[in-house]
Amino acid sequence: MTASFVFNVLLLLGTWDFIWRGEILYSSESLSFSRVGYTDSSSTRILLRSPNAEVVEVSWRNWETSPWISSVLTGITAEEDFTATITIGDLVADTKYEYMTNASHRGSFQTLKSDQKVFTIISSSCIKPFFPYNPLDHPLRIIGLEHLSKYALRRSIDFMLFLGDFIYIDLPTNFGWTGDHYFKAYRQIYASPSWTAELFNLPFIHMYDDHEIINDWASNETGLYKEAIQPFLAYHHHANPTTIREGATHFVFSRGDVSFFVMDNRRYRSGLHVHERERTMLGREQLDDLQQWLRTEKRWKVLVSGVPFTRNWRNCSDEGDSWGGYLVERQSLLETMWNTEGVIIVSGDRHEHATTIFPSPQGKNNVIEFSTSPLSQFYQPFERSYQQVEDTDVEIFSYSHGVSKFGVMTFNTTDPTSLTLEFDLIVNGVNIWQYNWRLNR
Repeated sequence: MTASFVFNVLLLLGTWDFIWRGEILYSSESLSFSRVGYTDSSSTRILLRSPNAEVVEVSWRNWETSPWISSVLTGITAEEDFTATITIGDLVADTKYEYMTNASHRGSFQTLKSDQKVFTIISSSCIKPFFPYNPLDHPLRIIGLEHLSKYALRRSIDFMLFLGDFIYIDLPTNFGWTGDHYFKAYRQIYASPSWTAELFNLPFIHMYDDHEIINDWASNETGLYKEAIQPFLAYHHHANPTTIREGATHFVFSRGDVSFFVMDNRRYRSGLHVHERERTMLGREQLDDLQQWLRTEKRWKVLVSGVPFTRNWRNCSDEGDSWGGYLVERQSLLETMWNTEGVIIVSGDRHEHATTIFPSPQGKNNVIEFSTSPLSQFYQPFERSYQQVEDTDVEIFSYSHGVSKFGVMTFNTTDPTSLTLEFDLIVNGVNIWQYNWRLNR
């Protein structure tokens, strides 16, 4: 009886500690930091948070030369949680720069080559601090960031694609649904001791998913969306590439011979109550933009989706949350993709990895998807929800274990008639699988 009582007390204390320690003791209102956003051959975007100054001077210079160039950011207010983004232009290609601010921020960034033929990116999604639970850990520790930082030190990484669920406003419980609660969740992630200078200097490109709003969000721009979107815009979107159309959140950018279309899979989607023929994940304008990009873009194409494109994740409660719930719209996209030289899809969300091929009926110009997550979250150790049934979605490899997973993709377009992609799956810091894919013109 005594041992059972002690065990239950310890279990209760551990549960309270896991849920409440970070929330109560680490609101992180004094957090001050800066990070590098989208960077190309002539410009970069730097996001900073400065809660103690409404005006911040940002200075930068070529790493090898002494003159500093400065610009002033004004209007840093509580409405955007004391964040601001500066775009620095007129930079020299393939050059390392350093920057600093009068608010004690400092970092560096590397501009791209004008015609980059080989580059490496990382993709993942989903972060939850303090997991797996260890009472001796800092409550904001994010072990996946530590794996990512160590890996980035060994490789030259061009940028990180973070595909959503950067915060979990609703897990393990919700503490409130106002804009202030969402802002606090972002602050707590950025206040984690697991961030390093290398990660803050690595360009991050972000899209949001459901947990930046609430699980399985599919209610367009209503209700909670209005509270949730402003924190995302402030902390992430303003440092992203320019959107396709004013007021939108989806965007296109390129690296050398490769073009990326990053979709917004939440803002415009209809719920599963809508008949499948009328159901949409992308909305009319975004779907038109995507179809136009697929038909007219001359570069090699990478389609970026916050949720898996494959329907093979079928044995789970939110199966319809992915493209498996929007098969009519998915089919129209596949038909367009098959009429190109082939498309690579990058996605996240499922806390597993799967590489899936969508074979073309003509036997050429196949579409392939690399879906990888979480960067740092739970996984299902005993349940495998990924399962191939139809021959429309052909499994190449799937892997469920590991609290930290990210995909490393090296693109090579040295041969103008082909694109070669080398994919590495990193699980808990270890490379466990590699796959090569080739597209030909």
